[in-house]
Amino acid sequence: MAKNGKSKPAHSSSGGDGGFAKLPSAVIELESGFVLGARLLGAPKRGLRRLALRGLDAGVIEPSPLQINVTKPETLDKAIRAVSSAIGNGGGQTALLLPDATVRVNILDFETLPPKKNELESLLRWKIKDNLGFAAEEARISYQETRRAPGKIELLVIAVKKDVLAQYEGAIESTRGGPSVILPATAALLPLLPETEPGVQLLTHVCSGWVTHALVEGTRLRSWRSRQLGQSSEMAEVVSEAARAQASARDRMGLEITRAWLCSRPLLGEGLRDSLQKTLGLAVEDLPLDRTFEAGLGAEEKPLYGLFAAPLAGMISNLGRAS
Repeated sequence: MAKNGKSKPAHSSSGGDGGFAKLPSAVIELESGFVLGARLLGAPKRGLRRLALRGLDAGVIEPSPLQINVTKPETLDKAIRAVSSAIGNGGGQTALLLPDATVRVNILDFETLPPKKNELESLLRWKIKDNLGFAAEEARISYQETRRAPGKIELLVIAVKKDVLAQYEGAIESTRGGPSVILPATAALLPLLPETEPGVQLLTHVCSGWVTHALVEGTRLRSWRSRQLGQSSEMAEVVSEAARAQASARDRMGLEITRAWLCSRPLLGEGLRDSLQKTLGLAVEDLPLDRTFEAGLGAEEKPLYGLFAAPLAGMISNLGRAS
């Protein structure tokens, strides 16, 4: 998503996942339960140089696509400064990962597209207005072409309410400067899914009281659904949402899920994978994390890699892909 022309361009004319020609030098992820920060190494070494985590008490961030998210800015600022100090500055650009709950994700089909950017953005705002919950002119939008065939063009469109996004940008601006790239956390995980898988893949991402289910076919995102979890039956709700995603894929889209993945940050419960496997009728695998990416971390940082850093591994994996 672009910020006053400074960020990575918000649109791409290519199909598939847009890759990074050059990695941001740092990443800050803001979730309701934690602040995660990392210094990244680009090509040729590729990996993590530093990694730091600070937990957040309930109520500091309350993710929502519609209203104020940062309810205790001073507490959040303290956590961001601690993480930023731990990973160091080092110059370069910073990426910002948002809670999935802040974004609206749309997959749209067109026969043709307007030739001018402003006309296309006006059309996109009109097409997604009923899915926003707020006025279309209040949205910051990012879009990417994911498929083109004769008479059919598919666009992935991500929208965030401007004042919601401004809170997150402002939270890191004093310590890291304005972000160059902004992504919802699950979007950063998608490059970890095998692109050559012949069937449809389901990703379950559980993080800080929310669950997102993403359905991927090849490199195409076919569906995205985020829901807040209850306080007393989180595991049951995750499994129920997975079953709903599987049924929707089969009944509404004519797609059969052949592979299922789980990313839980932190792990919600030891029985979650077994429950998902029983409900889906599929083996549920952990996302594949390249362990070479953690080689540059200190002994106290390495445990965080497997527990929290999957989106960072996804971003590093995306380096050099066609965009």
